[in-house]
Amino acid sequence: MPVRLALRALLKSPGYTTIALLTLALGIGVNTSMFSLVDALLFRSTPFPDSAQLYEVVASSPTFEARRYSYLELREIREQLTAFPALTTLVHSQYTVSEPGQPAERIGGIMVSEDFFATFRVPPLIGRVFSPEEHQPGRNDVILLSYAFWQTRFGGATDVIGRTLRLDGRTTTIIGVMPPAFDYRMLWGGAAFWRPLNFTRDQIEWRDYRVFSLIGRLPATSPASRVAAELAPVGATQEKLFPESYSGIRYHAVPLHEALMDTLGRRVSLLLLGLSAFVLLIACANLANLQLARATANVRDLAIRAALGASRRRLIYQQLVESVLLSLAGGALGVGLALVLNRVIETNFVISGSTGAVHIRLDPRVLAATLLVSLLTGLLFGIVPAWLASRTDVNTALKQQTRGGTAGRGHHRIRQTLVVAEVALALVLLSGAAILQRGFADLLDRHTGWDTDHIITAALPIPETRTEYETEAKRAELFRRLEERLARIPGVEQAAIATSLPVFTYNGDRRVFIDGQSQMDPNLPAAFHVMASANYFATMGIPLVEGQLYAPDIKVTDPRVILVNEALARRLWPNDTAVGKRLASMDSGKPYWAEIIGVVRDVDTAASTRDPSTPYQVYKPLAQEAWGYVHLVLRSRTPEALGETLRRAVSDFDPDLAVAYTGTVQQLVDSQQHNLRLAGKTLTAFAVLGLALAAVGLYGVIAHVVAQRTGEFGIRLALGAQPHDVLRLVLAQALRLTGVGLVLGIVGAFALSRVLSGLMPRVVSLDLVALLGVAAVLLVVAIIASWIPARRATKVDPLIALRAE
Repeated sequence: MPVRLALRALLKSPGYTTIALLTLALGIGVNTSMFSLVDALLFRSTPFPDSAQLYEVVASSPTFEARRYSYLELREIREQLTAFPALTTLVHSQYTVSEPGQPAERIGGIMVSEDFFATFRVPPLIGRVFSPEEHQPGRNDVILLSYAFWQTRFGGATDVIGRTLRLDGRTTTIIGVMPPAFDYRMLWGGAAFWRPLNFTRDQIEWRDYRVFSLIGRLPATSPASRVAAELAPVGATQEKLFPESYSGIRYHAVPLHEALMDTLGRRVSLLLLGLSAFVLLIACANLANLQLARATANVRDLAIRAALGASRRRLIYQQLVESVLLSLAGGALGVGLALVLNRVIETNFVISGSTGAVHIRLDPRVLAATLLVSLLTGLLFGIVPAWLASRTDVNTALKQQTRGGTAGRGHHRIRQTLVVAEVALALVLLSGAAILQRGFADLLDRHTGWDTDHIITAALPIPETRTEYETEAKRAELFRRLEERLARIPGVEQAAIATSLPVFTYNGDRRVFIDGQSQMDPNLPAAFHVMASANYFATMGIPLVEGQLYAPDIKVTDPRVILVNEALARRLWPNDTAVGKRLASMDSGKPYWAEIIGVVRDVDTAASTRDPSTPYQVYKPLAQEAWGYVHLVLRSRTPEALGETLRRAVSDFDPDLAVAYTGTVQQLVDSQQHNLRLAGKTLTAFAVLGLALAAVGLYGVIAHVVAQRTGEFGIRLALGAQPHDVLRLVLAQALRLTGVGLVLGIVGAFALSRVLSGLMPRVVSLDLVALLGVAAVLLVVAIIASWIPARRATKVDPLIALRAE
């Protein structure tokens, strides 16, 4: 019976019901979408048998969290770790696929150790797994294809077993295909194949060569804390031997589904979920206002029911049934909206460099949460209006013959409080969106110390299987000839090659020391090391401050020389010149001594959202330490037009070489921060929605005030008040409510800016200009929302108003 009465009452008020359903659909739909995103990123298990037993070994300290290890670190960990019956090592790699008559291309693959299939417990769809012999050095020229690569490259041909691919210049045999469910892109990143792991000489020798992941399967009866206990001595030893690199390090096991999202990603997704609740709270405040207005209009109906014997509890119950019915119907519409929003997020969210890796679905857990939110929403916006409506004085209400009723002071105070809350919450959302968007826009505008506007770059891996490039001297000669070829491209002003660029971060930092310092000194500074050709500084626009640059024709056999940045020179020689001094860095546990011949300006990373681990930089001649993975750097007035030309130039130079990616600095920054910028856009959408709801709420309250005070305005006009006096009176009340909301919102905006600054300190700072701009926008919207009912008050006919009284 109560449900039938509630439905009848809602159908009798189609305008109110429609507005309420749309408001609820927006509020609940946004929250459902955000919860399903968080569920997909943080809570959903991986698609492997007994996935709850899969853990990743993670290293953390007060200043960093790491999931990649060097070969030397792997060996130290594996010697101590017995908790995992199956423990596999993984490394994501890029390979050059070159077939006769076709241009070379780069595809992703993963090298895995022997326990890989024992860890994941998924057999191939067709073919076989790797044999123990194929994990031996030089015997790993076999691959297992991913299902997606099998379909796209080979059309799903069943005779693919035994076919070959030419990877990095070596013929590789296909021995199997993994099933489609195994193509879990959040872990594999769209890899095309898996192959046995072999370690290279550089990987074995370099402690800073951190590319390997460790994933293991714990027995159901073993606690994850056992891993931390077993690896505590490893961390203690590393910290003692290498205090600068391992200070405070601790190892522990993290469930695999949690480890797939980094700390920043987890915090940002949870923050978005929390801020989406602000939209729902604004919607609830709006609906509570509507309910109060409706209760005021229906006060005589409620009084008649009370006079006929309906108890106060019965009246409250009936009002709550209406609210819950509305919220459940709005929740159902919200689920439909969430489906649309989820598709949008899926096609834009990037994991491992590609979209579509996250499958956001409304599983039973998400739907249960939506149902709970819908019920709580109905109670939240319905309880106060229902309670106030049940307190109606029957005698007073029944005496109201010509009007639906008048609201008491309690009704007015609550409605005003709700509007203040809406304005405050809307300001918090708007300020968060403004701070993020302004921060991202200013990221490249800050002084980085190098030219970020005219640079295009490409990553070029040199396959280790290419014997013609197997030594440093041979690679140095390759880079010299390639740089000359790139410099001849039309439109290129300068060309250079380096192992790293100040776009995202540098290579791993290494401790440095000078004559007279102990290698074990815990206060030794760490510096980022970049191996670069002599033309790097002119190409990047990094000026020389003191001394000289190294010569373009420097050779690996020449005396070792380096350049340092101003910050490192000041740190080591605060009262003297750095030029002519000797500096050593720890390379693979051995000191690398070189003479400083010049000092260059400090440079800052262009895209990092956090401060670098060290401000110190060391530059070595690429010819004296020619790595197998470099970045090609071109300077041009139109860098965005050179991408395809750069790829073609490399292919023409050597058909078996292929660049991994090309992009301008702006493009690389955008790709690196894609998800953070997506989060900023999402927050902006929340803010716009919250602003619209707050404006509607303020309009409703002021319109109700005008309706309630029509008689008063008529008397004022009859006694000689001018229309602009009434207009000023109404707007003053609206501005008072808005002002209180703005003050409370500014406090909330300060708190939110501190949270965002903790997540992205180089993007977010408390921007008073943005905050004042947002407050001004809200004030203008409030004036516009109040203007229409205020103008209506000035047109009151005093005679009609007095007759009504």
